[in-house]
Amino acid sequence: MDEQTTKGHEVTCLKADLICVGDEILNGLIENTNAGFLSRRLWSQGIVVRETAVVADERDSIGDALERGLEKSEIVIITGGLGPTDDDLTREALSSVLDLPLVLDDCWLQEIKHFFSQRGIEMPDNNRKQAMLIKGSKLLPNPAGTAPGALLEHNGRLIIMLPGPPNELKAIYDQSVKPYLKEYNRGSVFKLKTLKCAGIGESMLEEKIKAIGEWDLPPLSFVARGLEVHLQLKGQGDPAEAAETIERAEEKLRGALGDYIYGSDDETLAGTVAELMQKNRATLALAESCSGGLLSSMITDVPGSSVFYLGGLVTYTEKAKAKLLGIDEKLLKKEGAVSEKVTRQMAEKARSSLGTTFGLAITGIAGPESDASGKPVGLVYIAAVNDNGSSCKELNLGGGRLTIKERASQVALNMLRKMLLSTPPDLQSS
Repeated sequence: MDEQTTKGHEVTCLKADLICVGDEILNGLIENTNAGFLSRRLWSQGIVVRETAVVADERDSIGDALERGLEKSEIVIITGGLGPTDDDLTREALSSVLDLPLVLDDCWLQEIKHFFSQRGIEMPDNNRKQAMLIKGSKLLPNPAGTAPGALLEHNGRLIIMLPGPPNELKAIYDQSVKPYLKEYNRGSVFKLKTLKCAGIGESMLEEKIKAIGEWDLPPLSFVARGLEVHLQLKGQGDPAEAAETIERAEEKLRGALGDYIYGSDDETLAGTVAELMQKNRATLALAESCSGGLLSSMITDVPGSSVFYLGGLVTYTEKAKAKLLGIDEKLLKKEGAVSEKVTRQMAEKARSSLGTTFGLAITGIAGPESDASGKPVGLVYIAAVNDNGSSCKELNLGGGRLTIKERASQVALNMLRKMLLSTPPDLQSS
């Protein structure tokens, strides 16, 4: 991730240390997605991560990381090591460092027993360990498993313990930790808002922002995310002051950047497209080749997408394009599957087959080697069609196979977004 920050007022805020426990993370057997999730969530609440440490399932390693975190930061979050087995040692390590005993939470023990009884299983004795809490801590219920989270205010520091499985950690954070931190981080706060841009590069974006004039508002960071650029605005003060500062900055940026900004904060490009599709009462059909169904997956990740997305085909070969989409075989032979004319026809055929407002198509060469045509790896065509006409883009994308697929899908979504912004709201599907 590339990041640069404009000059601005220094921002002070609460700091947090993250301690991720697990041999499997150190060994690379699993990706440490928890650290990224927590960093983003804390950042959005005005809390900056000072350091992320990954430590082994060892008492001394956990204890050393905890002592360092408590010395440097106001908040320490520990993930993992809260399971029922002998190598789950987070509770014991914290108990030792803090010199506080572990006590049984009988209510949670009953919850664990109920968890197993619902599945027709008798609770193993070692799961009793998961109902042990450090004295004085507050239990955070786990709606997705048997290991609860916990938080403890100790000597002016806040310690938060969360289970390692990402689905459990995320559920506990959003249900219990987020509202707690909102109250904990009162007074002079640090607020963040992210404006998300598509269809414009980082350097051109910066030039447009410089044209606004003297930047006397909050500090501004540029974060490159694939083919998107995210603008992070930081405001500080009491809650009303921080919000007003960000609001003024956002107004200036939206005035200068227009529809290059597609959304903010947790909004996604696919989610924005979904909102516009429903606002326009439009429908969509897809024809994919090199993206292999990734575009369809991105769209159907959005809840309620069945309202506008009627379906699509992954026609990966020339034979599939001819047989399933009805692409002219003579055109395929003359132009090749990776060509503007074939891509336009793919979009048109997808649209006509389901009677949708929009047809969208992707074809290209994702690599690592070219096909029989000899066309370069990274050559991608994307076409979109509706009643008002069609548009086709030729792209030369860098990166590996997955990167090309992701970037092509991203450009396709942005093409559709731009067409939707110019589409009358009452346009109906044909």
